[in-house]
Amino acid sequence: MRWLRSSDIIASLIFGALLLVAIALWTLSISSHEDWQYSVLYTDLPEVSGLQSHDNSIYVTLETRNYDGKLVSIVDGNRSTVVSGLQKPDGLTTSLGSLVYTQEFGESPVYEVINGVPHGLFITDCAEGIDSTLNGDLYVVEDRLGGRVLKYERTTGKISELATDLESGEGICAMESGVVYFSERDKGIVYKIQDGEISEYLTALNSPGFLLCDDESQSIWITEDRRNYGRLLHSSAPHQIKVMATGLSSPQAVAINSEGRLLLAEQGRNRVIQFERRDGMAISSSTIVTGTD
Repeated sequence: MRWLRSSDIIASLIFGALLLVAIALWTLSISSHEDWQYSVLYTDLPEVSGLQSHDNSIYVTLETRNYDGKLVSIVDGNRSTVVSGLQKPDGLTTSLGSLVYTQEFGESPVYEVINGVPHGLFITDCAEGIDSTLNGDLYVVEDRLGGRVLKYERTTGKISELATDLESGEGICAMESGVVYFSERDKGIVYKIQDGEISEYLTALNSPGFLLCDDESQSIWITEDRRNYGRLLHSSAPHQIKVMATGLSSPQAVAINSEGRLLLAEQGRNRVIQFERRDGMAISSSTIVTGTD
């Protein structure tokens, strides 16, 4: 009887160990849309967060603390530091041909980089996500209690509050039409601002973070900032999502490059990965909306 009990204990321990291994493997595996495949593009990017793509170059922010954060360019695999000594550099966009970034701590300017030199544009408080429209106007969301969604008008320097009293603002993106989307991570909600009215666009998400607007299809990309269960989502209508990838570790910004590949900053694994269609065609929001992707 004693032997049987020992055998049962051993069997239970083996089963438990196998279960833990299975869970670990599952959380480490990335699954993507059936027509997509992914590969690792760049590694060794500590706390990578913001991401922009231009021709054969990408730019990333490394969101480290202690004033050792960086804005880095990677051209054909060669890395160089554009700006160093930053404190939690987070959001990154391109505005009128220049890089613009935020720092997610206290009161800090939004900086525009001109000829390698950062110039402060306007002051924010714990700014995170940022986006720009073609005319150079900037949109920022603050990640703090009492946070705001701000619009900076390039021609006049005027700053407008589009939303106030946020709790955990994360991502933001703007359509050329003036429609703005922003996310609140802890609430699991993506909001839509149109004609001054704020409405819930997506709800019941898990830590929605970065947003990317696609003007052609009037749709948005969303990442869920979760350590082992993050997802890449696509939405073209209120309260409707399509899951494009799962098993991501703290996914942050995404960008679609000139070759039609989707790049994603995976902060939890300190790397940038890329998704591409198996048939070699470009990844397009329009084909996802029409159901051909």
